Amino acid sequence: MEYFVYILECADNSLYVGCTNNLERRLEQHNNSKRGAHYTKIRRPVILKYKEIFKTLKEARGREAEIKSWKRERKLNLFKNHTDMKIKTSWDLGLLYKNSDDPKIEKDLQAIEHGCQAFEKKYRGQNFTASPATLAQAYNDFEILNKKLGEYGPSWYFALRTDLNSADNKSRALETKYNERLTGAMNRLEFFELTIAQIAPAKQQAFLKHPALKPYVYALTLIFKQAKFNLSEGEEQLKSLLLPTSYSMWIDTQNKLLSQQIIKYRGKGLPLAEAMAKIPDLPKRDRRLIHQEANAVLKSISHVAEGEINAVYNYKKVMDKRRGYEKPYSATILDYENDEPTIENFVALVSKHFKIAHRFYKLQAKLLGEKKIKLADRAVKIGKIKTKFDFPTSVSILQSALGKIDQEYLNLFNDLLAKGQIDAFSQKGKKSGAYCWGNGQLPTFLLLNHVDDIRSLETLAHEMGHAIHLELSKRQPPRYQGHSTATAEVASTFFEQIILGEIADRLPPQEKMILLHNRILGDISTIFRQIACFNFELELHQKIRQGGQVPKEEIAKLMAKHLKSYLGPAVEIIPDDGYFFVYWLHIRNFFYVYTYAYGQLISKALYEKYRSDPTYADKIKQFLLAGRSMSPEEIFKSIGVDTSQPAFFEAGLKEIERDIAELESLSKKQ
Repeated sequence: MEYFVYILECADNSLYVGCTNNLERRLEQHNNSKRGAHYTKIRRPVILKYKEIFKTLKEARGREAEIKSWKRERKLNLFKNHTDMKIKTSWDLGLLYKNSDDPKIEKDLQAIEHGCQAFEKKYRGQNFTASPATLAQAYNDFEILNKKLGEYGPSWYFALRTDLNSADNKSRALETKYNERLTGAMNRLEFFELTIAQIAPAKQQAFLKHPALKPYVYALTLIFKQAKFNLSEGEEQLKSLLLPTSYSMWIDTQNKLLSQQIIKYRGKGLPLAEAMAKIPDLPKRDRRLIHQEANAVLKSISHVAEGEINAVYNYKKVMDKRRGYEKPYSATILDYENDEPTIENFVALVSKHFKIAHRFYKLQAKLLGEKKIKLADRAVKIGKIKTKFDFPTSVSILQSALGKIDQEYLNLFNDLLAKGQIDAFSQKGKKSGAYCWGNGQLPTFLLLNHVDDIRSLETLAHEMGHAIHLELSKRQPPRYQGHSTATAEVASTFFEQIILGEIADRLPPQEKMILLHNRILGDISTIFRQIACFNFELELHQKIRQGGQVPKEEIAKLMAKHLKSYLGPAVEIIPDDGYFFVYWLHIRNFFYVYTYAYGQLISKALYEKYRSDPTYADKIKQFLLAGRSMSPEEIFKSIGVDTSQPAFFEAGLKEIERDIAELESLSKKQ
C-alpha cells in the first residue's frame, strides 16, 4: 500500500498538510464531504499543490509532522515551480550568444582586449608595489577589470558547442581562433601578479598585516607561495600560447575519437560512454561481452592515446623542471591550495588501507555466486531498486531533497532546469561523463549523460552540488569566486550523500540492503579506486621522465598493476583491462583524482553532522559561500572539521569498514 503526504492551498491562501492512503478520495472529502478536515471545510475550495509517496504509514506520518513544523515560506518553496514547471533537457546556449555569427561575440572579444590593454598601460612600469596603499589601489582596479571580464564568454561558448557535438569542426576552429586572441589579451596581465611576487620576502609580512590590504590577504598569500615557481613574464606568456597546441589539442583529439566509438549491443549501436555506463546493470553474459568489446575498441585506438599521453606528460615534465617543482604532483597540490605533506600522508594512508577494498570485493564475489569476479563485475548491483530513475523522476527526488535543506538550493536547481542550463541525455558525438561549467557571472551549465539508473540520479546530485557551490561563491569578490578543486569535490559528494539518504527513506527494508551495497560501491570507487589511479599516474610520470616515452603496451600493463592493487585477489584482471587508460580522461588532468577521495571522506563527515543535527545545514552553507577566500583546511576548520589530523580520515575509513561488516551480516541472513 502507498501513503501520501500532501499540501493543499485553501481558498483563503492558507496551506494544509495531510496524510492519507487514498489521495483521490481524501481530496473529494476535503472539498465536498463532512468527513473533510474541519480546517478545510470552512476554507473551500482547496487545491492540491504537492504530494510525496511513502511505502509505510510510519514514514508518511513522520514526514507529515516534519512539513507541518515548517514556516509557510518553506512550505511554499517545497512546491513552487515543482510539479508543473517545464523542464528543458537540452542546453540553451543562447544564454551566452544567439549563434556562432552573433556580432556580440566580436564586441565582447574587443572589450576584453581593450580592458586588458588599458590596465597594462596604466600599471606596467609603475611602482605599484612601493607601499601597501599603492598596491591596494592597483589591486582594486584589477578586481574591477576581472569582474568585467567575468561577464564575457566567447571561447567558452564554442567549447560548450564542441562538447555537444565533437563533429562540429566550425566551433572547434573558432574556439582555437578566439582562444589565441584571448590568450594574447590575458598575457597583458601576466606582469601584475609576477610583479607582486617579487616583493622581497622580508617585506611580505608587513604587506599582509597592513589594513589597506586586509581584503586581499589570502590572494596575496597564494601569490607569495607561488613566487619561487614563477617563470619570467615572457616565458609565462609563451607557456600560455603553447598550452593549446602542446596539451589541449591532444586531449581534444582523444575526446573526439572516444565520442565517435560505437559498441554493438543486441543489434544496435550504442555510444561508448552509454554502453560502459550500462555494464553494471546487465546480465553477466551481456556485461562481460560489452566489457570485452569495449576493451577491444580501446585497444584498437590505443596508438592515438599512446602519442597523446607521452606528449602531454612530457610537456608537463618540461614545465615542472623549468619551474623547479620537485615531484610530478607538486604543482597540482599547490594549485588546489592544499598542503603537500598532508596530501602525501593522505594518499599513503588510503593506499595502506586498500585491504578494505579487497574485503569488499571478496564479498562482492560471494554475493554474485562466484569464486572470482571479472573487472566487468566490480560495480554490479546485488539486486534492483524497482524505482526507475528516469530524468523527470530524478529531478523530482532531487527537488524534494534540496527543498528540505535550503529553499535557495531548490530555487537554483529549478532555474537551471527552466532556463535550459542542463543537457541531460547521451547522443553520438557528445562528450562522455558529466561536468558542471561556470565562469565569473556567466550562466552555469551542467552536462550529463543520463541513462535512467540510480547512478545517473547520484550524478545529477553530484553536479548540482558543484552548481550550488559555484553559484553561492559568486557572492564573493572576483578574486575569491569559484573554489579550490579540493573543496569542490566535498560539495559535490555531500549532495550525493544527501540524495542517497533521500532514497533510503523511500525504500522498503529489503531494498535498503541493495542501497547499502550501492553506497559501499560508491565509496570504494570514489576513494580507493581514485587513489589507485593517483598511484598509477605517479608511476607513469616517473617512467616517462626516466625513459622519455612509454609504449602503449607498457602503459596498459602499468594500469593493470594498479587496478589489481586496490581490487585485490578476488577480481581477475586480464592484460586487455589495462587499456582502460585510453578512456580514463582524469589521468590527463594531472593528479586531480586525489580530490575525489579527499572530498568523499570529508563530505561523509559533514553529512553525519547534518544527519544528527539538521541545523548544521547553516554550517554547510557557510562552507559553500566561502568560495576560495581561505585554504581548504581553514574553511573546514571554521565549520568544526580538522582535516590536518590523520585520525580524521582514519575514522572515515573505519566507517566504510563498518558498512562492509553490516553488509556481510545482512548477506548471511539472505
